[in-house]
Amino acid sequence: MAARTQERVDIRVLPVAALTAKEWDEIWELTQIYVETQRPYYETKLRAFPEAALFRNRGGALVGIVALDVYRADFRSETSTILFTSSVVIDEPYRRHNLIQRTGFEVFLRARLRHPFRPIYWFFDTFSYKSYGLLPRNFVEFWPRYGRPTPERQAALIDHLAQKRYGTAWRPEQGIVERSGEKKLKPATAAVEPKLLVDPNIRFFVTTNPGHQEGGHARMFVPAHAEELVVRRQQGDSPQISVLTLS
Repeated sequence: MAARTQERVDIRVLPVAALTAKEWDEIWELTQIYVETQRPYYETKLRAFPEAALFRNRGGALVGIVALDVYRADFRSETSTILFTSSVVIDEPYRRHNLIQRTGFEVFLRARLRHPFRPIYWFFDTFSYKSYGLLPRNFVEFWPRYGRPTPERQAALIDHLAQKRYGTAWRPEQGIVERSGEKKLKPATAAVEPKLLVDPNIRFFVTTNPGHQEGGHARMFVPAHAEELVVRRQQGDSPQISVLTLS
């Protein structure tokens, strides 16, 4: 396991269409460390997103990426804003910098300014228990979750969003997306050691996502209210936690 670092990381959100050839090379070099896929397939999927956030250390090296799609959704007479994230890769030494939370909060504020009265939801899928772990650490309300059935409205909204994004690959009975066979995590990226299963949230993820490490059954884990996001601000060697409740 690589040593953690307290080095500062800068976040830049930019249009995917504006990525340079050098940036595409950097993205691929980082991604292939943790993900088994082919570059043409990966880049085709990433080019379908309007934006991406690039994370760089003080030396300018790329240490992470997340693809972003912010869009309007109409469901049961309610209009909401969806923050969809995908293709998340963060180099291991930088995984305690709360880069996804910081990016999410920046994008959330932008969406809130554009549409002050719309509900905002974060929507994503994942192969990794580590990504799922963001939810119990940072949200009061999120679905699906350990120990509580997903309410009918939230389940119906997940189904509505997933059908539009994944089409026939969405399996509503299981709450999963069928694997494409084109992409999976490398074995060491998010291996679930037996000792981790004492955590009920990790156990829930593994139980409801059989075969997740083989690239299949990427479970849908939201909507979750973006207003409940917990932002961690690094101060010296210890993070200070602030709960930001916005409306």
